[in-house]
Amino acid sequence: MRRLLGAAVIGSVALLALSPLPCFAQAPDASEIELLRQEMRRLQERLQKIEQASAPAPAAAPAVGPVAAQAPPVVAPRPGEREHPLETLGLPKPEVGGVRISGFFVGSANYNSHIQMVPEFAGSAPVSSEPRRTDFRFDQFTIGAFKTFAPWLSAGASLEVERHIHRHTHGFDPDFGCLSGGAPCTEQFGSEAATTDVSLHRFNLTGVAPLGNGLALSFGRFDTPYGIERHDAPLNLTATTSELQRFGRPQSMTGFQAAYQFTPWLDATAWVVNRWENETTEDPLEDNNRDKSVGGRIGFTPLQGAQLLNFGIGGWWGPERDNDTRHDRWILDADVTWSPFSRLLLAGELVYGGENEVSFRRRGVPFPAPSVNRRGANWLGLYALGHYDFTSWLGLTFRYGLFDDPDAARTGVAQLLQSWTITPILHLSRLIPDLRPLGVTYARTQHPLDWVDVRFEYRLDQSNRPVFSDARPSVPISEADRVGHEVTMQFVVNF
Repeated sequence: MRRLLGAAVIGSVALLALSPLPCFAQAPDASEIELLRQEMRRLQERLQKIEQASAPAPAAAPAVGPVAAQAPPVVAPRPGEREHPLETLGLPKPEVGGVRISGFFVGSANYNSHIQMVPEFAGSAPVSSEPRRTDFRFDQFTIGAFKTFAPWLSAGASLEVERHIHRHTHGFDPDFGCLSGGAPCTEQFGSEAATTDVSLHRFNLTGVAPLGNGLALSFGRFDTPYGIERHDAPLNLTATTSELQRFGRPQSMTGFQAAYQFTPWLDATAWVVNRWENETTEDPLEDNNRDKSVGGRIGFTPLQGAQLLNFGIGGWWGPERDNDTRHDRWILDADVTWSPFSRLLLAGELVYGGENEVSFRRRGVPFPAPSVNRRGANWLGLYALGHYDFTSWLGLTFRYGLFDDPDAARTGVAQLLQSWTITPILHLSRLIPDLRPLGVTYARTQHPLDWVDVRFEYRLDQSNRPVFSDARPSVPISEADRVGHEVTMQFVVNF
């Protein structure tokens, strides 16, 4: 079929070239050559569309590069397109001895009206800028090396340099601590300064065992494969992450992972890892007790191709406290992504979690509450996200987030948190002629990542308790607000 279509294209072009029409009976000028080129391009595009429609859907494969664990490429190169920006300058793709060198960097300009107050036992809140100030940041730089040794064996690793501020509150009274007794207790921000961390970011050694359709076995440090949100900015459609991602579930994991594709519409992933890793609590990747954490996800893809629909259900279970193997933390997670048509992407995630016999200190003004001793805790979080591309170079993302923490175990305050986020995205690299997108998609979608993005984000945060403050560090906070505003302009560059 492809040979016949190719012969048809070549024959059509030859007939046009040999036609005795007046416009070709003499030496062609520049406009006539351009007409011929346009006709050839149209015929080639029609051939490519027919071939893509008749070709089977690509099977899932281990991804490479700094955006690992993503879907396979969905944008096929057209004739004359370049796969890497260096090729537009006449330079080769960055490879050394078959090892692909790639990464990304992120910078931003930020404004915060308030910072969320998170007591130290629950972690901390990100500070993109000091309250009531505008700040310019160099947020993140990651570089990695990736190698495919054979169709069944690949490996990769990346280093990350990240500049950030995370701030928590602690209790203040004349004797300090707010641990017990009836002394006045007031919350105040700690004086944490900005830090630059260098970390072993992601790595994997993946082999595909010849069992059935191929059992992929990996050892490394991975993103948890729930939902669409990830730790790294290039893998998200917004500049900030949802409350669910911050407080409700682990973001990373280190250990063994196994994945199997039963059919094109059914897949499963399972893992045994060290611990719950989350940037809110700044957990390291090493284990903190003798037991391991386990989890998995079962995915269903009833619709494939341009109208990709994928939904899954998964869970996590393990003891997550330091030197404590008796008290377990667990979550149930459900997620969905759907592209009703090529320009629209819809995604959502729901998590319900719990932990046994939680204890933490008394909380002070402005959200006073007694201490908790060995009490069960549960939480519920969700987000709903929509992204629409008005043109190839301009898109818009909207996300609603909710996190219900009635027992104060995850955020330190018994509250209902909500947020509304709107993010116009300018795909600058789409304006470069003949440069194809990155060749990797957002998690379980057909939407490609781009080489260069600029995101303009406004986020409204709201709680039913006064948890947002613009106080300076080490100053007792007697009053706070229920609403906070964040404005971010984020620059993301992949290479």
